[in-house]
Amino acid sequence: MRRSPRLILATLALILSLASQGQTVTRCEPTGPSTITITMDNGQARVLDFYSDHIVRIYQDPKGRPLRDPLSEPPAAILVSHPRSATPFRISISTDRSGNPVVSTDAVSITTGLRTGLMSVTDLRSGKGVVKELRAPIFKDASSALFLSMGEHEYFYGGGVQNGRFSHRGQSIAIENTNNWVDGGVASPTPFYWSTAGYGILTYTFRPGRYDFGEETKDQVALQHSQDYLDFFLMVSDTPDKLISDYYTLTGRPALVPKFGYLEGHLNAYNRDYWLETSEQGKGILMEDGKRYIENQKDNGGIKESLNGERDNYLFSARAVIDRYARHDMPLGWVLPNDGYGAGYGQEDSLDGNIENLRQYGAYAHKHGVEIGLWTQSDLHPVEGIEPLLQRDLNKEVGTAGVRVLKTDVAWVGAGYSFGLNGIADAAEIMTREGSGARPFIITLDGWAGTQRYGTVWSGDQTGGDWEYIRFHIPTYIGSGLSGMPFISSDMDGIFGGGNLPVNVRDYQWKAFTPIQLNMDGWGTNPKYPMALGEPATSINRSYLKFKSALLPYMYSCAYETLDGTPLMRPMFYEEASPYTLGSATKYQFLLGPSLLIAPIYKETAPDKEGNDLRHGIYLPVGLWYDLFTGEPYEGGRVINCFDAPLWKLPVFVKAGAILPYTHPFNQISKAQKDFRGYALYGGADGSFTEYDDDGRTVAYTEGASVRTPLTLNMSGDRLTFDIGCTNGGYKGFKPLKTTEIRLSISQKPAAVSVSVNGRPILLREVTSRADYEEAKGGVFLYDESPELNRYSTKGSEASQISVKGNPVVLIKLDKVDTTTEPIRVAVDGYTLNQPNHFYRHTGRLQAPKLSPEESLMNAYTLTPHWSAVKGADFYEIELGSVLYSTILGEHFTLEELEPETEYTLRLRAVNSDGTSDWSLLTLRTAKDPYENAIKDIVATTSVPNQSGQGVSKLFDGDKSTTWHTEWSKEATPFDLTLDLRGVARLDSMEYYPRPDAGNGTLLKGTIAYSEDRKSWSAEQPFSWSQDGSMKTFTFAEKPEARYLRLHITEGVGKYGSGQELYVYKVPGSTLRLQGDINRDGKIDENDFTSYTNYVGLRTKDADFGYISIGDINKNGLIDAYDISTVGTVLDGGVYPSSKVVSGRLTLSTDRTTFTEGEEIKILVTGNDLKQVNALSLALPYDATLVRNVGMRLIGMKDLVNLSYDRLHSDGSKELLPTFVNRGNNFLLEDGDLFEITFRALKSGSWTPEAVDALLVDRNLNSIDPLSK
Repeated sequence: MRRSPRLILATLALILSLASQGQTVTRCEPTGPSTITITMDNGQARVLDFYSDHIVRIYQDPKGRPLRDPLSEPPAAILVSHPRSATPFRISISTDRSGNPVVSTDAVSITTGLRTGLMSVTDLRSGKGVVKELRAPIFKDASSALFLSMGEHEYFYGGGVQNGRFSHRGQSIAIENTNNWVDGGVASPTPFYWSTAGYGILTYTFRPGRYDFGEETKDQVALQHSQDYLDFFLMVSDTPDKLISDYYTLTGRPALVPKFGYLEGHLNAYNRDYWLETSEQGKGILMEDGKRYIENQKDNGGIKESLNGERDNYLFSARAVIDRYARHDMPLGWVLPNDGYGAGYGQEDSLDGNIENLRQYGAYAHKHGVEIGLWTQSDLHPVEGIEPLLQRDLNKEVGTAGVRVLKTDVAWVGAGYSFGLNGIADAAEIMTREGSGARPFIITLDGWAGTQRYGTVWSGDQTGGDWEYIRFHIPTYIGSGLSGMPFISSDMDGIFGGGNLPVNVRDYQWKAFTPIQLNMDGWGTNPKYPMALGEPATSINRSYLKFKSALLPYMYSCAYETLDGTPLMRPMFYEEASPYTLGSATKYQFLLGPSLLIAPIYKETAPDKEGNDLRHGIYLPVGLWYDLFTGEPYEGGRVINCFDAPLWKLPVFVKAGAILPYTHPFNQISKAQKDFRGYALYGGADGSFTEYDDDGRTVAYTEGASVRTPLTLNMSGDRLTFDIGCTNGGYKGFKPLKTTEIRLSISQKPAAVSVSVNGRPILLREVTSRADYEEAKGGVFLYDESPELNRYSTKGSEASQISVKGNPVVLIKLDKVDTTTEPIRVAVDGYTLNQPNHFYRHTGRLQAPKLSPEESLMNAYTLTPHWSAVKGADFYEIELGSVLYSTILGEHFTLEELEPETEYTLRLRAVNSDGTSDWSLLTLRTAKDPYENAIKDIVATTSVPNQSGQGVSKLFDGDKSTTWHTEWSKEATPFDLTLDLRGVARLDSMEYYPRPDAGNGTLLKGTIAYSEDRKSWSAEQPFSWSQDGSMKTFTFAEKPEARYLRLHITEGVGKYGSGQELYVYKVPGSTLRLQGDINRDGKIDENDFTSYTNYVGLRTKDADFGYISIGDINKNGLIDAYDISTVGTVLDGGVYPSSKVVSGRLTLSTDRTTFTEGEEIKILVTGNDLKQVNALSLALPYDATLVRNVGMRLIGMKDLVNLSYDRLHSDGSKELLPTFVNRGNNFLLEDGDLFEITFRALKSGSWTPEAVDALLVDRNLNSIDPLSK
């Protein structure tokens, strides 16, 4: 039985005198076994509820409601069942010298200001003040705010999956799913953060919030949530891992990813699409039969997919995926065969029939060592009235079909954080119960506090093939781990896009050092296999996937450390804490566990045509580091630059003293060799590591079924000693008898190698070739002077002909021993690891570099100092503040991410093998960025003709030497100048640069209006400018959001219009929202069109509408033809400008309104008086228990793309949504029959079809209702 904390009170109640003004404390008294209540003179009370000696819940409700769980619908549990400490602790109340009440445990004290009511918190274990309130909380009808102190050198982390960020000082973050999955968005928020001052806060709520860490008010933390009371947990601990562990104490330890989850996963919908053969050059996807096929979600007359290839469609089946990976010798851990809207996993007439189909697929997958999973579009359990294709029964899917993976979608968890939390809790419980103790592997989005105890998180749908995709994900992953979400994933090379070979390879490289990799196939224009882009990508990707499988013992051991709060992927400050590492300067690199430093290639620096490149800006923490591939040593405490990164090579550094457990590479977990263990060693420093293992499949580890092996490495002069301790513990399937291999990185053959087992020396036989070594069973060692690292390239490929040599190694193979009773000691005499570093080539004394201020470049955010070459220099070093930038090749270097209009003092020196030159000093100042907030790529039209060669585009080309002018010798005023900003912006101001001579066309008077849709315009605001050559301004006082501006010019010099430039500025800090950019990657492209395909017909009542709501451009609560036209009019070269406007009508006629079971009902849609129709859509609601949609016949739809969708809404209603949109400047619709819809009666009855929400849209995005009278 858990004992309650013991209260030791100076008095039973501490009665405090009143002050004349302010929020004054009147009482401080115990009100329960663990609670202290502090009462104020304004009637409010603050409750301190201690969960342990250093974790306290703080609750304050101005309405006087009692302590309670956070409100949510449905109710859900953020906290674990038993979050309170089982260890007794004491609570005492006293006063300080000023009479302020102090509530203390042995670990912390909370002092409340007698006359202010503000608290301050001290860690009594260190005597350090950690945080204090700056002012009284603010309570409003639907929100509350807490204001805390911020130290000069204090940094903040947490908030969940904050895309592109991990260190938040000087920033604010949203604690809500922003439905924005690129840089700046939030995918899985958590209301938890922690500070380097030694505290963390978990707000006990499901309500969204915003945490401001000094962005608006310097030196102040402001925490706001959309609830009208304060309720948060305060944790006080002195290290990051302890604070994150405190968070886990409350919300649950992370669920370990099963071992198969570390291998590549493949996801697609193999029960939905059609594949049509094409002979058109460059179209389609090349399949194994040598033919190309175009994939479509609609029936294009091609072959329909299935899971098991039972319909003479093996090439397009989910089984073919498993065989495809095997044929290419690629690791594959798991497959999700139904990841797509409306896909399902069978084509039978019953749910049980579909589950049998899934079971057959699962049996095939399991036979090949691959696990299967499912994507969850909707409910986990059967729902009456839903067609079999979309029915689910997770109990049978797990118990009968063998499902072991679950990936959620916004349509399921999008109903809210509590709904999603309950959903994955339900799924986890079912998976363990029905899967005979199986460990749940759940990949979710819209996570919240507590998500980690059930599953992993995923960053969302993004576009690959672009360096930005890699760039923003690196800090995202780091920040997720620091937020208590240590297992995170994203789609390999994006769900959309792709096709860029260097980006594809670089994404595979760095993600081989992350826990989860998944290929989200079938959504974009490019297939998503590791071998999809051919050579050399196939060979390189295979090599890294194989390397990851070999490294699993190390990665899995580090993953286990996450249960105690230490992230798997760690920021640099876990190795060395300094202002440089605590901030965002090192956000493009991370530590995998304690020993590996990964520096992804996230942008092009100096690439050649093959993708070989350099990497700048790699910070190595203080200490000695080795290049993983060459063994070259690098001294830490500096930023490495010009690091050679040929396409095959990811910059990876190993810490001196590292011990890396490994195994032989494998393609499936079932093929991993259980009676083998290997250890890669890097000397140069002492080191230690604990290897952890369990069955990797079940939840038995939570009950202690696991093993640990202590490992230590010691250096004494040139003698290296490595000790493998006895393995402790056990689990089902554990094999204690193992062969042991040691791989020791070294620079030359050692003087002696000796091994003892359980204190007994064993005889080691030296072999001289890799073949002899491989053939021997044990008791041998090999000195390999130049091991070949390129072992997994495709045979016969160009990549296989490239030799990649590593540093020398000593390989030691030992016979099987009982690892639980027989410790091993390895001793190596004459050990050294000092490979020549290729940066050092010259010797001799160096002169100080001569700086060239006049050649140096000073931009707003960068400085590029130039200098003269120094004879004999190998490279140069720049010191900026406390940071040393090293290995700079050439005579100039760009320092990035600086502040505008700031003076920087640099020191520069030359370096070679003999040492360094004296420093040279240079002071440079960054420039101002006058056009930082100017909107780019504005498109404009005028209602009057323009002079040839002086079109209106000249007004927006950024070049003041060019001029726009209306047609000469033809009066223009009055006329309209309409600007399309190409996105919705929050407008700040506008600048107009007239002709310098203020001559003909200089704009003088007029009005300005703005609009988001070119239909609803604001009131016109007048402007009047003087006739001179000075720049003219207009300020948008209300800072409106708009995409279009209309300048109605009433007066211009000579009755013309002209100008050099016109700049429109957005509000600083705001972003331009591209209408139609539902993937939020900053561009309108094919990927947005593909996304819209899946969301046609979504309404506000649908659970996943929130995610796609940004795509509801016309704001009618429906994804329709207008919304999709914002993309269609941009694709394929875009549309030609036109002043013509859409018009026309649609009529619906049906061949019958009464019917018997089995009869067909045909509905004909006809167009009348159609003009400028570029797209159309309508909605046709129907009773799914009465009729079923069986098809549509196109008659007069020209080349409009058919995006029609038979939509099942979240409320169970159904409607057919015929939707057609043109791409680019294609043919417009004409009068006549357009298409015919066929329904089949499920029973006798009557129905008169009535269409709603119909639209006709033209190329300029004008639209009308064609059904209105």
